[in-house]
Amino acid sequence: MDVEAVGDGDVDWRTAQAVCTEEELAALRADTHPRRAFLRQWVRKESLVKVGVGTLDEPARLDVPVYGQEPPRWHGWRLLDWGGAEAVGCVAAREEMRLRLLG
Repeated sequence: MDVEAVGDGDVDWRTAQAVCTEEELAALRADTHPRRAFLRQWVRKESLVKVGVGTLDEPARLDVPVYGQEPPRWHGWRLLDWGGAEAVGCVAAREEMRLRLLG
């Protein structure tokens, strides 16, 4: 799980270029709130890092779905997003665990 405060300010595009794929960068540039869009992608990536399927050394290799694309899944992981103007967050859960809990 990861949560980030949105706050004011612009996107640090050098950081975004270092941690995002080209598709993600294009989506950030097209978004009406690029900082919030960047943080939504970041919390998805960091939640996957925290469950051990990636590292912060190579966050661009975690080619996660761009926020708003459904279904938000990544190689057997379900990404549960939330947030708004103040903060955004994401939890990564194994898909089969989610199915067991529902069934």
